Amino acid sequence: KQRFEDAEFLLGVDRTTAAVYLAGYSVECILKALILAIVPRAQEAEILAMFRGARAHDYDWLLRLYAERGSPRLPPDLVPHFARVNTWSTDMRYSPGTIAWRDAKAFLDSSVRILTWADGRLS
Repeated sequence: KQRFEDAEFLLGVDRTTAAVYLAGYSVECILKALILAIVPRAQEAEILAMFRGARAHDYDWLLRLYAERGSPRLPPDLVPHFARVNTWSTDMRYSPGTIAWRDAKAFLDSSVRILTWADGRLS
């Protein structure tokens, strides 16, 4: 949640690429939190080990892992928001240039929808 607050701050000062990067990272983190919240404590170390490497940043893989553990799939109203944020990549941290403010705002708005849904599942 703190990283998302940082993303909102960065958007407010027109640091759009960094804002999108941190918002995307926030989505990744909350998807991992959802997974950890549903596995038995005895499996936590195994799951944490799975969070290493490139696939650990793959939202589709994270959602599949979440569903495989018995959780419901992403609600249909979140699918377009997920499609928008699924453009995120850790490679963004190396990208020169600036994302258009309008596109960055849409990305953060979609991130909010996903974070709100996930936070509700964690409560």
